Parts: sequence; C-alpha cells; structure tokens
Amino acid sequence: MYSEHSIDEPASTNPPVTEPSQSRSQDDGAAHSDSDDSAAEAHDNDNDNDNDSETDLLAEYPDSETSIELMHSRLTSLDSLSLSRFHSLEYLGLRQNLLKDVGPLGALTTLRELDLYDNRLTGAAGLAPLTQLTSLDLSFNKLRRIDQPLAALDQLQELFFVSNKIRRIENLQAFALLTNLELGANRIRTIEGLDALVCLEQLYLGKNKIERLEGLGALRRLRVLSLQSNRITRIEGLEALGQLEELYLSHNGVERIEGLEANGRLAILDVTSNRLAQIEGIRHLARLEDLWASGNQLESFANIEAECAPVQSLRTVYFEFNPLQRAQPANYRRKLMLTLPQVTQIDASPCR
Repeated sequence: MYSEHSIDEPASTNPPVTEPSQSRSQDDGAAHSDSDDSAAEAHDNDNDNDNDSETDLLAEYPDSETSIELMHSRLTSLDSLSLSRFHSLEYLGLRQNLLKDVGPLGALTTLRELDLYDNRLTGAAGLAPLTQLTSLDLSFNKLRRIDQPLAALDQLQELFFVSNKIRRIENLQAFALLTNLELGANRIRTIEGLDALVCLEQLYLGKNKIERLEGLGALRRLRVLSLQSNRITRIEGLEALGQLEELYLSHNGVERIEGLEANGRLAILDVTSNRLAQIEGIRHLARLEDLWASGNQLESFANIEAECAPVQSLRTVYFEFNPLQRAQPANYRRKLMLTLPQVTQIDASPCR
C-alpha cells in the first residue's frame, strides 16, 4: 500500500492507490502534490496579519485538554495562544497555517503528536524540548535540511518531511525507534544516513533524484520501500531486506526485474512505467499477490505465462499499455485469463 504521505500521482490507468492509516488526513492523488514547491508557498500572497494576534483561539479550552486542532486558522504566530497552561496536551494539530517559527511549543513537554504540515517553517528550532514526541509532521514547509536539534526527539516513531527542499538524508542517528520515515518530493540524490534506523518498517523516497538503490543494509525490519519517480535503472542492494513486503519502483528507468532473491516475502511489486522488455526474476516469490507492470515494453504472452504462471499466489496483474495489449486489444484480457487462471483481477477490472 502507498503511504498517505507519498507524493506520486499515478494516472487513472495505473494500479489503484491504497493509503495506509498511519497519518491523520488524506491530501494527495497518491497523497501529496508532485510539485517541488511546497503547498505552503500557496500562502505567500496571503495577508500575514489576517489572524488577530491579540485573540487567543484557545480561550475556551480547559487547562486539562489533551487534544487541540487549529487547522487552517491563518496563524502567523503562537504567542497569543497561552499554550503553556496545557500541562496534559498530547496532540496538537497546526496544519495549513502561516507559521515561520514554533518557539512557544517548547513548553508542551507532554506532547506526543505534533502536526505542522503546510506552514512556512525553515528550521526546527524550538522543538528540542518536546522529548516525548512519537509523531512529527513537517511536510510542505521550506526546510532545506534535517536539523540537528531534532536529535533530542529520540522517542519519535513517525517522521514526515514530504515536499520540502532537503538535499541530504542526515542527522538521524538518534532515531533508533523510528518505524516510518517519509522524505518524498525533496531533492535527495543518494540513499544514506539510515544505519541507525534499525526499527524502520516504512521508507518513502518517491519523487527525488535518486539514481541507485543503496544504503539500505541496516533496515532489516523494513516492510515497505517506495522509490517511485526517481532515476533508478537497476534493482539492487535489497539483500538485507528479508522482511520486505511492498516495493514501489514505478516511473524509473529499470530495464530488468532482478536482485530480489532475498525478498521472498514480497506481496506487492510495482514496476509500472519503466523499461522492461520481459518479466523475469519473480518465480521464487511465493507470496507475491500484486504485480503492476503497465507502461513497459512487454510483447510476449509466452513470457508472461512462463514467469507468472508458477506464482500461484498471484491475484492482481497490470499489463495494460504494453505492446502485448496494443497488438491484440480485443484478445488481451482473454489471453491473460487463460494464461494466468489464478489471477482474479486484470488491470482495473475483476476477472469474470
């Protein structure tokens, strides 16, 4: 399944996108926008003074409140909110505001979840005192790096940096408990700096500028790896990922399915819109249920039968927009149904 924070936007012809529930709201066509500019910049022409700085929007909340949501409230500052009185606050949602700094948040030492998606933040200064945080969303801001002050947040389990301007994966050494890291739609060229993330289960790096699958050796618990819309030409470097269940590599330049010998738990393999001339390297994937290979250069039904028929777990295949479909559009589905009797869905339609 795709992450709710993933940023790839498949066309209607691509496999359906199913978002997991780890995040609190849904935003994207496959989740977030594919623009390098953050959605926060859409606010740039707004009047920063629209929200009355003298008004405490939380005046009616009791001091014992544990959850506060101030989404799309046009906040430019937190100074008027008297946040320090909330000694039991565990969740604070500040999505889609105009915040440039978050200094007053330092008083909320009981906070466990902080959502700062779509603001104007350029750094993480002020967050270091929030040492009980388990979830932090800094997506759609103006961050250019992963700041060192975040290292104090060593209880984090979920960390979202989608659609910023980050160039390097760095300063993650403190996050040994992290299970979900999202860095889609940034400017990353190299997979690095992940060795300390020994508990990581989901890694999203779609829409970057990554050319090689590397730097993943320490992620032995990884279940979901998403690298759509990068510059990858070869499947490699996955030998240590024995727990991997979902691999998303659509919209790259992959020419062969290879390097999956150690990934016998794979259930979903997405190689949509690559440069594959044939299906290969999947016969040993005894748990594979979904194979998405639309928009490649597949020509042979015989090749599909030879490689896919032995995979008895296979239930859903996408082969549309390949030469084998264009050459025989009237017979395409019927031939696949005869070739792969175990399959229950071909492209977007169930088999009958």
